[in-house]
Amino acid sequence: MKDEFNETTTGTPTQDPDAMDVSILNDEMREFHSNNVPLVVVRTIDDAKKKINEHINDKVFIICSGTMGRALVPIIAENYPTVQDIYIYAHDLALHADWAMKYVQMIKMFDFHTSLLIRLTRDISKWYIEQGKLYSQLDDPISALKYFQQAHKLEIEANRRGETEWNLPGTTTRLRPTAFLTRLKHLEGEHGLIAQAENAIRAGGLPVQNS
Repeated sequence: MKDEFNETTTGTPTQDPDAMDVSILNDEMREFHSNNVPLVVVRTIDDAKKKINEHINDKVFIICSGTMGRALVPIIAENYPTVQDIYIYAHDLALHADWAMKYVQMIKMFDFHTSLLIRLTRDISKWYIEQGKLYSQLDDPISALKYFQQAHKLEIEANRRGETEWNLPGTTTRLRPTAFLTRLKHLEGEHGLIAQAENAIRAGGLPVQNS
């Protein structure tokens, strides 16, 4: 199951990162590893290309700085058309408008790391739900349940992160986590996706494994 989950490839410049970048990376690793999302950290563009090639048949999410994105995104656009989820973190987004405008269909840009992590978490959750529905259609409720359970964990984590002290009133990137309950409603309850998968497993005479 784990091998089927997405790879999140985080690109960082070759120079020493600042304290904020280290903090962001540590947050990402704790959150995603705890939810069975493999996280690959690379230091150069060549390393990023190597990792993408290794996981060419997997769902890949890319996180990188604006500086690395300026060089890496055109390479991905030209050589890896299946990679369509790139998250750019930069302190000054205006400095990257010149190159980023060409790739608006495949990149999302953030100047606030909490916003980036929340969006990434929700996008991975969305993909998990899509995979779970696919397994349900293939009459594999056991695999479907695993994906739905992981999506549920990520949605809860995204809401928790949105309520942290970083998300202060007055910031231009403030999020309102209460506005993001739709997927939880689809997953939870006696008619939710999790319950549907559990019922299908029981109907097949098999025990339900808790996440």
